[in-house]
Amino acid sequence: EIVNDILDMSKIEAGDIELNEEPCDVFQMADTCMRLVADRAQNGEVALVNTMESDLPRLFADQRMIKQILLNLLSNAVKFTPADGTVTLSAGVDGAGLTVSVSDTGNGIPAEKMAVILEPFGQADMTLQRQFEGTGLGLPLAKGMTELHGGSLTIESTEGRGTTASVSLPADRFVSEQKTA
Repeated sequence: EIVNDILDMSKIEAGDIELNEEPCDVFQMADTCMRLVADRAQNGEVALVNTMESDLPRLFADQRMIKQILLNLLSNAVKFTPADGTVTLSAGVDGAGLTVSVSDTGNGIPAEKMAVILEPFGQADMTLQRQFEGTGLGLPLAKGMTELHGGSLTIESTEGRGTTASVSLPADRFVSEQKTA
């Protein structure tokens, strides 16, 4: 898994990755990703909440990448949320496109570490005594894969209160009759 993440990151950085685009059901993909992190959330006593509506527009996108983006964001949120905390998945549509957000009630990210966490192998806690495992590739991969789709990844965090990671994809990714024909 780590090797695949490193290879994907290298391909993204080199501009040597192609999208395998097809019509995708965002709600279904998100539901699948929620089920994949459910055991870890339950073991950590973290509540998972999905407030997404099932009638979201379908996207013309690389399904594997969209799932990986969602899975990376959900996994991070569960990992950094203490027992009795909550991870919430939500989505909204406006004229600009679709935004999917993962919010947690975790420890938050210090402001001075925000730029570091989006760099490959960057982590908010780089000490040898760090509490959480990981390679520091999840967020950079999510960012790179989102940008390949013409979108953006934003992270808002308040120390001690939690973090919200939002993926915004442009409206031109919505499935139309022309793209499915």
